[in-house]
Amino acid sequence: MAKCTDPALLEIAARFSTPRFVDESKAAMPALRKAATQARRGLVGRHAADVEVTELGAMRRFTPKAGLDRSCVIIYVHGGGWVNCDSITHGAVMTDLAYLTGHEVLGPDYPLAPEHPYPAGLDHVMDLVAKTRAARPNVKLVLAGDSAGANLSLAVAAKLRDTGQEGAVSALLLWYGCFRAKFDTRSHAAFGGGEFGLTTEAMQRCWEWYLDGQDADTAPYGDLGALDVTGLPPAWMCEAELDCLADDTRWLAALYAGAGIDHSYDLFTGVNHGFNHFGQFYSPSLRSIERAAHFLKRP
Repeated sequence: MAKCTDPALLEIAARFSTPRFVDESKAAMPALRKAATQARRGLVGRHAADVEVTELGAMRRFTPKAGLDRSCVIIYVHGGGWVNCDSITHGAVMTDLAYLTGHEVLGPDYPLAPEHPYPAGLDHVMDLVAKTRAARPNVKLVLAGDSAGANLSLAVAAKLRDTGQEGAVSALLLWYGCFRAKFDTRSHAAFGGGEFGLTTEAMQRCWEWYLDGQDADTAPYGDLGALDVTGLPPAWMCEAELDCLADDTRWLAALYAGAGIDHSYDLFTGVNHGFNHFGQFYSPSLRSIERAAHFLKRP
């Protein structure tokens, strides 16, 4: 029986999405970004009434209005293929994550490709991590993100480890990451043709613009296909079943399992890439954030 995306999810997503997030023309990207942000302004999260949102320059801060737990700060790195989106398009996720964890969530608006290829986004998040640790040296730091944001979160954790800062990040929360520039996987073949939203072709363009011709020597924290996970923090991972990137999450989970690193893996069936945005209206989306929050609250 052919698989199909939950019609309820498709209906909700259509109300808050643009037809495409990346174009063949680099010159078209500013307009596409503006349209994506505008489409998501009404998507504020299930728990928006209970979270205060503060503009802080190139970042937004999401703070629970009651029961704030100051022992931890979460930096949520938005997805969008390194080429699109911001803390408004992903604000609903950050809002619900702040409420469900009880922690402050920081959402950086990092510089985007193709205007700002690797390592601009990585450096931006690294800088925010350094500033957050300096300001709050006794607070646990969690990195979270979806898609390209999951890539950046994992890359930052790896770079911190490799620069003598192992333990700087206490946990990772990773929704359907694009960890490898690898397009011949089972999930790309099954779900990358266009019937399920995100396409293999779009991901190829995103990687091309992000890496900008750099190889593993000049962009060691870009394509993470050769990643050694030794010493990385515990991680919660989410796979969207009908996602061309699904095998990237399976790959990372297998590495963690092989290395004996604490992790949790949740598969959400009947949903495609990007589903975690819609918790305001769609229960499986909210449940994915609840699962991430549960991972952080474990003893």
